[in-house]
Amino acid sequence: MKKVIKLSEEKLERIVNLVLEQVNLNDYEEEDFYDAYFSTFRQWIVEKLGEDIKKYPLSYLLRKYGNEFEKDMEIGDSSNYDYQNYSKYRLLRSAKKLVEKGKFVLPSLNQNTKFTEKYKKLLPYFVERVGFPDFVSVNFQEDQPNRVRVRFDVDFEKMIKSQERYSLSSHTLLDKIKKYLKNFLGVEFGNPAYGEVDMESDKTNYVGLDEWVKNVLNKKIKKEIKALLKPNPIHAIRFEVNNGKATMKIVFSDSAGFGTRGNTMKEIRSYLEKEGYNPRVFEVEY
Repeated sequence: MKKVIKLSEEKLERIVNLVLEQVNLNDYEEEDFYDAYFSTFRQWIVEKLGEDIKKYPLSYLLRKYGNEFEKDMEIGDSSNYDYQNYSKYRLLRSAKKLVEKGKFVLPSLNQNTKFTEKYKKLLPYFVERVGFPDFVSVNFQEDQPNRVRVRFDVDFEKMIKSQERYSLSSHTLLDKIKKYLKNFLGVEFGNPAYGEVDMESDKTNYVGLDEWVKNVLNKKIKKEIKALLKPNPIHAIRFEVNNGKATMKIVFSDSAGFGTRGNTMKEIRSYLEKEGYNPRVFEVEY
């Protein structure tokens, strides 16, 4: 004898919500939602009218029973209940509501095993093998299985004193990791619903940048540069960091001639090199 388990509405809602947490509708194509709509509609109409109903054209069944189906499923727009046109937009909207209400479960090759858990012991090894400079650290975050965010933290003070120039855009860094994981672990990147890993990166995070600007650039470097120049032809000094490179932009006073500007740039560059900064990492321009 088959055992019947009765669930309260509250428990059923919790189960549905748990399932939906694992489903990202953006992972699916339009064809998947058409399948959701028509599969559910066919099951509903067979239960309602019997197997003989299958001999009728789908277009006829939709026109005759579609509105009633959407009312029963609580997925339709009440303003469309008497409207007979089933456009792709109506079907897609209604199908997504079916999924959201847990009345259809979209198939997925995602095994709900977190990528970071599966390769927990190997990830640190592979990150090390990629060969990032020692002032770059990598952090993986995976809130949903196979949907991974990667954050690259760069120790800014070490970077700006580095003797080598590195491209540190998050896109470049992430591309190196993905190529290594694909070549040596066979990881396939793409749609989690297809059993692939969606791996994206945040913008490169320069750790200690604000403190360095406040305590070193503003209180020391700018002050000492201005003390070198008599008279001082500089109107303003601007600073930006991008792609592993720091750039100090000199804005000259309108009265500063070409020769003065050239000599000033030489003095500033010479000063920064004496302070231990690599001109390929810490550039000066105007």
